[in-house]
Amino acid sequence: MFKKRSVFILAALLVVATLVLVGCTGEEVEETDASLLEDGEYVGYSQASARGYVEALVTIEGDEIVAVELTEYQLQPGEAKGEDYHYEAWHEAMDILPDSFVEANDSEVDIVSGATSTTNMSMEAVDMALQKAQGVTEFDGTYAAFTDKNERGSHFVAWVTVEDGDIIEVELNESRDGEYKPDDYQHEAYNEARVEQAARKVSANSADVDVYSGATGSSNGWIEAAELALEKAGLK
Repeated sequence: MFKKRSVFILAALLVVATLVLVGCTGEEVEETDASLLEDGEYVGYSQASARGYVEALVTIEGDEIVAVELTEYQLQPGEAKGEDYHYEAWHEAMDILPDSFVEANDSEVDIVSGATSTTNMSMEAVDMALQKAQGVTEFDGTYAAFTDKNERGSHFVAWVTVEDGDIIEVELNESRDGEYKPDDYQHEAYNEARVEQAARKVSANSADVDVYSGATGSSNGWIEAAELALEKAGLK
């Protein structure tokens, strides 16, 4: 028993010594610097919430973040938040966050008190931009977009969820005068088109699907909005 145990211990020591030797020589381990970023300007987008998303324009020079511009969009009114936005903590976050990203040279920064959602979406948007600077072109997640307002004052909104390059879920809506149409909207063809257009996009794995009879304008609006959302995910 003693001899067997001695042999086992000796074998174990030899394995450990071999691993140490390999680690010291570095001949068996090759590391790549994942932080290398190509110079340029990159646009990133956050995951979309029910209310909106953040867009980040990130400038890279010499493997460092040198500038960040953030814009937060509201889907229901179909516009960016601006100087007249009522929430003071949001304005504070938009002042603080760009410099925070530059100083950290990273997509992870401290949460701005009172603006947790905006901070998290900003970090996601900057992270996408940095991934683009590393050569990544397609992204999983839920991305949203809205069209310009038409002659009736309406714009169309699409949330598109993508996984491994495939559309797995779509949600559509139409907003007029800053308010979404209700689920029981009086025009039946519109209600049917809203459901059917979403299903067709998932089935075809494409935003460009046949319009729904009786709701041509809405169908075309949702096609445009879904195409814009897919562009954010790096898909066309």
